[in-house]
Amino acid sequence: MSNKPSLLTVGLEPDIERIINDLLEKTEVVTIPMDVDQLMSEVSPPPCLVISGPPKEGLSGAELAQTLRMQYPELPLFLVCNAKSGFERKDFIKNGFTDAFLLPMDTTTLRAKLSDELAKASNGTIRVFRPVKILDVTAEEPLDFETSIFMPVNKRYIKTSNKGDAVDQSLLTKLKSSKMNSMYVPAEQMQNFYSYSAKKLRDMGSKATLSATEKRDKLASSVRDLISGLFTEEAASFESGQAMLKDCGEIVKSYIVQGEDAEWYSRIQAILGERGDNYSHAGNVSTLAALFSMGLGIGKPEDMALAGLLHDIGIAELPGEIQIKAPEDMTPQELEIYKKHPEMSINMIKLRKIIVPEIVMKAILQHHELYNGQGYPNGYFGDRICKEAQILALADKFDYLTCLKEGRPYLSPSEAIEHLRRLQVDDPSKIHYQPDLLKRLLTLFPGGIPTPTHNP
Repeated sequence: MSNKPSLLTVGLEPDIERIINDLLEKTEVVTIPMDVDQLMSEVSPPPCLVISGPPKEGLSGAELAQTLRMQYPELPLFLVCNAKSGFERKDFIKNGFTDAFLLPMDTTTLRAKLSDELAKASNGTIRVFRPVKILDVTAEEPLDFETSIFMPVNKRYIKTSNKGDAVDQSLLTKLKSSKMNSMYVPAEQMQNFYSYSAKKLRDMGSKATLSATEKRDKLASSVRDLISGLFTEEAASFESGQAMLKDCGEIVKSYIVQGEDAEWYSRIQAILGERGDNYSHAGNVSTLAALFSMGLGIGKPEDMALAGLLHDIGIAELPGEIQIKAPEDMTPQELEIYKKHPEMSINMIKLRKIIVPEIVMKAILQHHELYNGQGYPNGYFGDRICKEAQILALADKFDYLTCLKEGRPYLSPSEAIEHLRRLQVDDPSKIHYQPDLLKRLLTLFPGGIPTPTHNP
């Protein structure tokens, strides 16, 4: 008998099947069409996970979910769609699916969820690691989970402690003083980590109820719920727009601007240095924009956080083949289409009747404008670009430079800012940010130890 976990796919489109190809070597895949009779038939070997395409004509989402749930009452059921039309994530989950994914926007999230479920079912055949913040780990204390560090250049995980052992204090000190902000725990042991971090907070008598790792996860999850709600086909009303704005405010209040005891620089460290998906990126840019606003004393942190949450929602309106490409890899024609996404973001905010401050709209629209006039969509230059847009642009670029990318060394926060400064100094044609604003931001990171203008 094979030790490989078995996966059942139902009526998947070819491009969706390609998303899971990198998992097929260690997985047995049984594929059936979207047919009620076949859905009700037993398959062999029994699957540990079911991935379904969208319901076909004559079969509603509720009927599909209920049929699969009847046949597989205990299994994770994932629905995967590649068209926004008819994608109602909340309704799909309400009707019985464990989760629903819209591609290509959810590609990274889907792969992570698939990897977690297959790792649990593989009895060690598939190894998947999840990041936890070094801030959440205490040295010289037995841990009920294994820890590793990730080396992005050679794409290797190096074990730092076994399950039941403690992390050495000298190692933890070295890691905290380095560019690494995260350690890695096997996916199947993450519940042990959550139990450990909760006990640690209770023992410390901390007012906080969530570890830095859990705050990061819940922020990304909340952002995903928010953005998924933008794609509903229900007619927008003032009331629905107000409800969505309230959801934005709750995210900002709970995870970004308030309720944080950590120092300014620690809050930056807590969100950096990991592989980012679209939702983590939105949460990171929101947090960074708010923190940069606090440190520089420019704009309202709440407005900057809101702009960060919504700054790239228009990308979901682009053709799928453009969404999955980096701008540097696009054809000239694709790049011209991509450059419309700030306006698309503004249009989506208006379409959903989300009433936000005018400065938030300006920051979103202008966050790809460059100080030298070579940005888009309007080619503004110099002080025609509002400072809030420049802060949002710096937060956006900063998150890109400090996120974990395989084959690329880590960049610390101070190295990322120095990189931006050096580009402008070495090549005057690349003055993308107001020089004085960038210089002031640099003063927050002298030697990697910032001295912000005031505490948040």
